[in-house]
Amino acid sequence: MDSITFNLYEPTELCMIMEKNKSDKGNSNIQIAWHNYTQIYTQLFKNLKPKRIFELGLGTNDLNISSNMGVNGRPGASHYGWSEYFPDAKVYGADIDYKCLFSTEKIKTFYCDQTNVSSIENLWKQYELQESFDIIIDDGAHTIESIIVFFENSIHKLQTGGYYIVEDIQNDYMDFWEQMIPQMRSKYLNFQFKMIKIPNILNTMDNNLIVIQKIN
Repeated sequence: MDSITFNLYEPTELCMIMEKNKSDKGNSNIQIAWHNYTQIYTQLFKNLKPKRIFELGLGTNDLNISSNMGVNGRPGASHYGWSEYFPDAKVYGADIDYKCLFSTEKIKTFYCDQTNVSSIENLWKQYELQESFDIIIDDGAHTIESIIVFFENSIHKLQTGGYYIVEDIQNDYMDFWEQMIPQMRSKYLNFQFKMIKIPNILNTMDNNLIVIQKIN
């Protein structure tokens, strides 16, 4: 993976697209962006022309479900953003909340409980999800257990050269992941792993990523 640089003052095209689609991944005003992942993604994906993108977590606005986006959240906001930024790509997603599942001409979403191995296996049995993906993003429940279970049962779906990214790693768990990643490297030899702690003016809680690339 190439080195990543940060510019806390200059938004990218992806920042503006995600803001327009009401995603929290970025904002045209970096000063008020809770997450500025879009600046990183612009660099990571600059030479990538993805045909298939999968993102776990649609952003439910059901307050009874953990990791919800609040009553003003827009389910599928990031998926709409990816579809706009990569107009030639098919975008897929999944969520534990049946109520927020939807389909458009370019976006298709499915049910998945990322803490349940059988549920993940059933997800990947869906006809539209048989082929591998250029980008897989875990923006789901954000717990250590859910991240590990989904990763171990989904990393085989990543295309060579593609990226698997875990968002919203909490600062309180950075030490855990720093110890866990060497173990993952020794088990998954065809992958590169990188922890990225992203500077952010407002967010001192969870503005961190685990970035994994399949190299062969």
